[in-house]
Amino acid sequence: SKTKECTDTAPIGWFCRRNRSMYTNHTNERMMQENDLKTITVTIAGRNFPLKVTQSEEAVVTDLVLELNTKVNEFQTTYPSRDKLDCVIMTLLTYTFDQKNSSEKEDTSQAHSRIDAIKDMLNDLIK
Repeated sequence: SKTKECTDTAPIGWFCRRNRSMYTNHTNERMMQENDLKTITVTIAGRNFPLKVTQSEEAVVTDLVLELNTKVNEFQTTYPSRDKLDCVIMTLLTYTFDQKNSSEKEDTSQAHSRIDAIKDMLNDLIK
């Protein structure tokens, strides 16, 4: 990896020896982004996880944690013989399936939109 002393002029992608990190942009900008991060602790399925988030991400994370815990609890109620880890995994599978399914639908609708646009252009050329 390319290394360079930390300066404001180091190009993106250079490795900084002093703080052992990749440049994202300028050093001052990177420090400002780190200062904007807040450490919060979230609890999912009874386990605590420390996260670094921006102020704008905190509300999203809080909502997501509530949603995840609700889903895990639903699985625990529906399948009382399953342990908590099984319920967490079923929640993960549910969300993964839903995300994959919705992204495939978006891909299909984008493809249909492009096909319709091409058809319209061809029809205009034929006229």
